[in-house]
Amino acid sequence: MNAEMIMALVIISFVAGIMIIIGIAQTAKKDEPVGFYNVIAPPKKEEISDVIQWNKKHGMIWIAYGLCIELGFWVGYAMSIEVLEMVFMTGGVIIPLPFMILRHHTLEKEYKHS
Repeated sequence: MNAEMIMALVIISFVAGIMIIIGIAQTAKKDEPVGFYNVIAPPKKEEISDVIQWNKKHGMIWIAYGLCIELGFWVGYAMSIEVLEMVFMTGGVIIPLPFMILRHHTLEKEYKHS
């Protein structure tokens, strides 16, 4: 592993770690619902039918995202072709995003009431 790859590993692991920490913090929160998007305020407690499950499931979204980021790096690193390496490394960051959004909308339908 050369110096550039070590630097990339440190950065990717740091970013993945932040996502995992966000997820752990969300799963541990019991009293108030967590938010999903940074620009939208989290729902009020009265709007959610089961705050604990809402928080746990949103936390798992972020934990899975952090793991995808880390896994994408390692799968990319194992590729012998540089283009595939970049596809997997960037794919680990980008590809999960629409699935995260879809999962959030599914949880809104399941737990949020007006």
